Parts: sequence; C-alpha cells; structure tokens
Amino acid sequence: MKVIFHIVEIDKWEDTMSNIRDLVSRDSDAKIEIVVMSKAAALFGRYVGMDFEGVLGNPNVKWVIGEKGMKDNNITKEMLPSYVRIEPSVIFHIVKLQNEGYAYIRL
Repeated sequence: MKVIFHIVEIDKWEDTMSNIRDLVSRDSDAKIEIVVMSKAAALFGRYVGMDFEGVLGNPNVKWVIGEKGMKDNNITKEMLPSYVRIEPSVIFHIVKLQNEGYAYIRL
C-alpha cells in the first residue's frame, strides 16, 4: 500500500498523525509520504507539542515540504528536522507519486 497524506492546514496535524499511526499499525509495509504545504508548514517553525510517536523514525514514512510553504512561513532549511525533504513543487511531487500508484488523502 502506498499513500500520500497531503496536509495544508495546521489544525489538521493531529488527525493526520492519528490516521498514519492507524494505517501503519494495520500494514507495517505501507509506504507513506507526508506532503506539507501552506499554513501546515508553520509547524516546523515552532514547537507545538505535536505527538509524532509511531511516525517519526519509521523508515516507510517520508516527509516532504514545499519551497513555497517554507517561504510563506519564514522557514529556513536550517529550521527543518533532518528527516524533512524539500521539494521545489509540491504539486508536481504529488502528481508524480499518484502516477506511481500512491493513493491521495487530504485532511
């Protein structure tokens, strides 16, 4: 199973993490891409006490942020955790993954 979780709104982080934990608990081989853009990217600019347990450190879960989301939220590359990959175009990345058979979920 391959799934894109597209998160745009900062208040959707908890729901997204809950859904990813549930998916991983049901299919340990699931490949997941968390694609972050817009206001949701602000999470990386400050600590908000978000619970990433069961998601961080999972080798099948990849994190992606768009350059525009970084710029709009005044986030520099140095502010990002090492596990977050920067993509020039999040939309292009999502379309590419969908062409590779990833299911798309936006919360």
